[in-house]
Amino acid sequence: MTANDDTADLLRESAAEFLNERHEFGAHKLGEAASPEFPAHLWRELAQLGWLGLGLPEACGGPGFGIREASVLSEEFGRVASHLPYVGASVLPAALLEHCRRLDELAPMLASGERPFAVAWQEQLRHRAEDAVQTRFEDGYVSGRKHFVVAAAADSVLLVSAVHGADLVWAAVDARSPQVRLEACVAGAHSVWTVHFDRAPVMFDEPLAAGVAAQSALTRLLQAGRLAVGAQLVGVASALLDKTLTYVNGRVQFGQPIASFQSIRHRCVDQYIATRLARATLNHALRCFETAPQSSMAEAAISAAKARCGDVAVQIGREAVQMHGAMGFTEEGGVGAFLRSALQLRAWLGTPLEQRRKFAAHRAASEVACVAV
Repeated sequence: MTANDDTADLLRESAAEFLNERHEFGAHKLGEAASPEFPAHLWRELAQLGWLGLGLPEACGGPGFGIREASVLSEEFGRVASHLPYVGASVLPAALLEHCRRLDELAPMLASGERPFAVAWQEQLRHRAEDAVQTRFEDGYVSGRKHFVVAAAADSVLLVSAVHGADLVWAAVDARSPQVRLEACVAGAHSVWTVHFDRAPVMFDEPLAAGVAAQSALTRLLQAGRLAVGAQLVGVASALLDKTLTYVNGRVQFGQPIASFQSIRHRCVDQYIATRLARATLNHALRCFETAPQSSMAEAAISAAKARCGDVAVQIGREAVQMHGAMGFTEEGGVGAFLRSALQLRAWLGTPLEQRRKFAAHRAASEVACVAV
């Protein structure tokens, strides 16, 4: 076991203990999930624990950890089906800011929880890699519209992708600007926003990154996000399996626990195997990312992990509903919030179908590179 493994294990234990004791960080019932307000008071508690912006360097006020530690925390948030947008408001901004200017000013703000951060990059309802960015950066102002922005709030720092001439750029925009308009929509575990920019002034009067650096920042942002979401999906799947096993061992039918029925046993074993395969796929992707993040092999592994983890979490959620019987469709059954979380996370940052297409393309590129060598 490496020192990195020791750190991850300690982080997992402390996170599991904290989140299981503090129920307000966990799943909300269907009627309680309708509020689009960003939970600023809970976010500040995460900052006090040192959980925000784990990838930020210590010299800039961050913890100095990496994507593996962020994935550990993401998995624990998945285990409680948390409504907090940990990946969207912590993992994604940290991954982006590592490749940007003004890190010294923005990193402490993110790590301290002083203000929430949100990344605004998607413009189409169904994003494709070849879609051109329509949002414009001109003379220090941003104009355009972004969809599916996670963790936006009235006082957010919005990290916005735009084009300046022929170059991709990233800029920071203050959501408190009157030229910024937020439209909230409740979706699954938490809310997403559509953000409109009408010549909104950027912070610092300049882009945070431009050209090749901006494209590299986008790539790293999506890589880190998909790994962290994959970990959160593994956490959701593991929690659903635990709940199902507890239920079938306690539910008595025909004078014996239904866990003694062969058909139930087989279904539980299938779920267990699927969960283990999802975790193994995610661990492989993490190793590839840590070894060679810019390689086609890493991209292929990340896409494979995101696709498998999403499918497995939803599959186990549906099985859990069935094996809970009629209780599976009620909020009191305890699985509804987890299934909603799985459905939302499976689609976010690329559906399984989209990720399998990316996997095929990157796998082919990786094989060509090996032949060339």
